[in-house]
Amino acid sequence: MTTEGQTHSSRIGWLVVIGVAICLLVAPHVLDRYPRYILTEIIIWGLFALGFDIIFGKTGLLNFGMSSFFGLGAYGFVFAVKYVYPSVWLGILSGMAFAMVFSIVVGWIVTRFSSHYFVVFTIVISMILFLLAMNLRSITGADEGINIRLPNLQVIAWEFSLRSPITKYYLILGVAAVAFLVVWLFFDSPMGRAVVAIRENEARAQMIGYNTAHLKLVAYTLSGTVAGLAGAMYPLLNSTTSAELFFWILSGKAVLWTVVGGAGTLWGPFLGAAVLVSAEDALSSWLVDFYPILVGVLLIAIILLAPKGILGTLLEWVADRRASMEPGGKS
Repeated sequence: MTTEGQTHSSRIGWLVVIGVAICLLVAPHVLDRYPRYILTEIIIWGLFALGFDIIFGKTGLLNFGMSSFFGLGAYGFVFAVKYVYPSVWLGILSGMAFAMVFSIVVGWIVTRFSSHYFVVFTIVISMILFLLAMNLRSITGADEGINIRLPNLQVIAWEFSLRSPITKYYLILGVAAVAFLVVWLFFDSPMGRAVVAIRENEARAQMIGYNTAHLKLVAYTLSGTVAGLAGAMYPLLNSTTSAELFFWILSGKAVLWTVVGGAGTLWGPFLGAAVLVSAEDALSSWLVDFYPILVGVLLIAIILLAPKGILGTLLEWVADRRASMEPGGKS
């Protein structure tokens, strides 16, 4: 691609980002209460799927235990706000800390396993946490969960009530935006590129001197921390949490959202969550008994038509199209 083509592509990319940002900033003021709630939920699920994309799309490791981090993030937030000190920021930091410490400890073990053992181990960890949460009812509330009363949001000298859905929306959007920026900057750094090298060819990465075990642990920790941050946003939106957040089906949804949107693109998980959550919500309101089948058909259609995900396939098509238009390219 020529320098001029790269500049043009970069400009288009930034225009798309700016357009999406403007739409997200304006959205809560033009949407009704329920669509606004769904959009807020999509941002949370997209952030959760971003955590999976870090370990799968960028590192090449299939983690079916992402719900472990999400559940720990949610309970970390609730425990901090309910039992320590009624501060939203403390709750968010606590949720991240729960997930980060857990991901470091578990990641030190699981990242030393080969691919299929890695998948099985992550599923087992998720099921253990789910069973513990269900059986420790006095602590976790089990399937009934724990309800909390959200404190006001303190921002320097200003105070905002989280009874307002719009305040919740902007807080969750802001947190997700900062997390996305951190992840993007990480993969734009030399260490981030080294992590991607593991996905491409781990043996070759080792030959050129990379400590792949250390890099996989870094990626696993970043993945778990981002997923835990998304988990901390869940009780912030719903004022409750439950043991069901540890169940492996939630991990499966993260896989679907990422694959549909485009694994390895970072933006794809948000797009995949938006498409599937919106489709499920719309179809379930029309066909209560049959909507899972229709969602499944939609999922199959997307995978067949866009094998690299919606965004991944679109980016590939744009790249091929631009290459064919350059001198010496295919017409």
